[in-house]
Amino acid sequence: MSYKRFDIVINAFNRLGLPLKIFGIGPALDSLRDQARPNIEFVGRVTDEERSRLYQGAAAFINPQLEDFGITAIESMSAGRPVIAYAAGGALETVQENVTGSFFKEQTWENLLDAVLHFTPEKFDPAVIAAHAEKFSV
Repeated sequence: MSYKRFDIVINAFNRLGLPLKIFGIGPALDSLRDQARPNIEFVGRVTDEERSRLYQGAAAFINPQLEDFGITAIESMSAGRPVIAYAAGGALETVQENVTGSFFKEQTWENLLDAVLHFTPEKFDPAVIAAHAEKFSV
């Protein structure tokens, strides 16, 4: 869906050249694929187990959209992985700056690129992140 702003993620990672995996399907998929360079992989629809493996293997989960809550960011945190999120909406309630992730202030590829360049995954403690995610469990 276009409101999820994967366009800014693709623009940022096209310039960074870093590996990026995007899961899911939707009406913008073909357009996004056309924009992406070879460092970006579209894995399509995934099972819960595959999604869990993707989270666990990630340096971070990118959350570029404005959501009321944002379950995928919580799923990433439950796997002990930090989130790089747009600083708006539910992310402000679920992501703790420098504890469970980091924020970018403007919903642009430039701001996201800057956030990724300054992101250091080794400063985040997976156990602390997973414990924080438990606050949002049933």
